[in-house]
Amino acid sequence: MQIGISTSCLYPLPTDEALLRLAQMDVREVEIFFNAGCETRGSLLRELCAIREAYGIRVQAVHPYFSFAESYTLFGIYPRRVQDAMELYKGLCEACRALDCDKLVLHGEKEPFSLSAQAYIERFAALAEQTRGDGVLLTQENVVRFRAAEPGFLRQMRQELGDLFAMTLDVKQAARSGVDPLSLAREFAPQIAHLHLSDHGPGGDCLPPGTGAFDFRALFATLYTNGFSGDGVLELYSSCFDQKDILPSCARKLQEFSEI
Repeated sequence: MQIGISTSCLYPLPTDEALLRLAQMDVREVEIFFNAGCETRGSLLRELCAIREAYGIRVQAVHPYFSFAESYTLFGIYPRRVQDAMELYKGLCEACRALDCDKLVLHGEKEPFSLSAQAYIERFAALAEQTRGDGVLLTQENVVRFRAAEPGFLRQMRQELGDLFAMTLDVKQAARSGVDPLSLAREFAPQIAHLHLSDHGPGGDCLPPGTGAFDFRALFATLYTNGFSGDGVLELYSSCFDQKDILPSCARKLQEFSEI
């Protein structure tokens, strides 16, 4: 397993500047979190590609900038907005290919839900088939107050979608949802393609590794034992730590924990 860092850790630094900053810190595994549509095409996308190529960076996954709006668009009840969202994902897949990235992260529908569980799964399947046709794996993230926060719904997705189902497991989001990340790792390891990693404990639910109470070695052991074969990134909110230069040491610590 390779552990990288999400450019979101440096938000609100512009995404290209964040990628360059990580590259200059000798980070070679990243997730790119787009924060504007203009970053997914044209000169800004070319700049991201140039940085990636110049420093030999591997982009593990891409995170869309419009996750907050997926309930209203992709998982909404107005067909034209749904179609617009599907087109946006075509553009994101083009950006993925330019960045030599094969995974895309989806939040999905947020409470209150307007779709039935079955309609959500059908909508996810349509998008997953579309992205797979473009060479990109769509991964469902377990985000608090979103439909996929519930393990029972994730089970339903897995059962009905078969090999179209893949996950991004986010440790902090599991903790916020009152779900044990180890239980998700144990049950869904073969379907987990990507990890968002952070610590949590009495000091907060999004902490630098080693400053909380979470047992990362147990997480990685559980994942490996149950068939996990993906990679992961450190994902911290910039408000949760003071010094930006601690990020590489945090990622190295996670890498050490993963080598069991």
